[in-house]
Amino acid sequence: MKVSEFHSQGVVHIPATCSLQEAAVQMRDQHVGALVVSEGGGSGRILGVLTDRDIVLQSVCTGSSPITVRVGEVMSPHILSIDVNADIAEAMQAMASHGVRRLAVVSNGTGIVGILSLDDVITALGREWILLTNILRNEQNREASGSIQTPLHA
Repeated sequence: MKVSEFHSQGVVHIPATCSLQEAAVQMRDQHVGALVVSEGGGSGRILGVLTDRDIVLQSVCTGSSPITVRVGEVMSPHILSIDVNADIAEAMQAMASHGVRRLAVVSNGTGIVGILSLDDVITALGREWILLTNILRNEQNREASGSIQTPLHA
């Protein structure tokens, strides 16, 4: 399984000067858990990443006002990335070793083309488990109906 099959397409950008409240509204409206922080909030230079967890830990838990705290104050300046052609297992290893739930997906040095979230990985693995379950179920149904095929030759 490749990252390219499961990552979200595109990213949502936000300027570092926006408030955490504005960032939270963007996350809600765009149905994402992370925003790429960039100069001007568009295709400008990428400055970092802001996650929903950052908002909770850096504002809500500390009692700071999400209206006055700026994205640039709490964002992570380090964006971990994975190549679009990497294997899901490689992505899981990167997430585990860095303690993150999301990776920026990059393609041939052209910049970020999407985000791979832990939810995306679970979806990918879930599909594999469904296939395995179907194989077992079909085998059990054939056995129960007496239509077992001859075994494969070694």
